[in-house]
Amino acid sequence: MLAILTSMSQNTGEFPLVKIILFIYFIPTIIALFRVYILRFKFFSVLLINLFFGWTIYGWWLAFAKAFSSRSVIYLKNKPGTILVSDKYDQLNKLNKLHSSGVINDEEFEAEKQKILNH
Repeated sequence: MLAILTSMSQNTGEFPLVKIILFIYFIPTIIALFRVYILRFKFFSVLLINLFFGWTIYGWWLAFAKAFSSRSVIYLKNKPGTILVSDKYDQLNKLNKLHSSGVINDEEFEAEKQKILNH
């Protein structure tokens, strides 16, 4: 028993290697923890992918990509054929700015305006 305790207390140099390997293994989870502080479900999804599939190269890269994915992109589904009223006016406003700055001429302005209004 004493021999086991003394052998466990000796530093053989393998323990730091295990720490380094574990750190590299959980890099995607660490990145997700610091990057996505609001979206906790994303952190947990990265953690679960990293924990269970990180031993495969594809699982580790999937967790890494998910950790770096942007949280600012939000996709809203809209029924085809319907245009929001504010979008139409925003487009016309941008088109008017292009026309007034001289980027597009009168014919291009009228053609694009008709496309926006008819769409």
